[in-house]
Amino acid sequence: MADGSEMCGADASAVQLVVGKLGMPGAPIVRLDLQFAADRANGVAEINQAVIGGKHRFEVSGEVSPTGDAPFGLRVALAGEFPHGGQTARFNAVLSVDEAWVGEGQFDYLQTKVSKVPVKPAG
Repeated sequence: MADGSEMCGADASAVQLVVGKLGMPGAPIVRLDLQFAADRANGVAEINQAVIGGKHRFEVSGEVSPTGDAPFGLRVALAGEFPHGGQTARFNAVLSVDEAWVGEGQFDYLQTKVSKVPVKPAG
């Protein structure tokens, strides 16, 4: 893929996504504000969870690649780190999305692992 717009349309150099089960009490939700260049993604992730210390905002980066698999033709793998309890916590996410940025994702951070949750554009 030459650039982010090749797979996802002319306006795909930037996208805001929501990953998680919105409306499920206590479920962690990740909001992503991403920029794309070639096969790379960079941006900001914000995790919100209704627990003490459940909000984190940090930079992420990763790779974007076509999958060739229906119904999701694009794979976005992201990683980042944020301070937590005097240490550095790691965050990883893998999203499988279609041309409209709708699909399924998984992410993990601290002792939380979330899989098979919806991915959709923010808004």
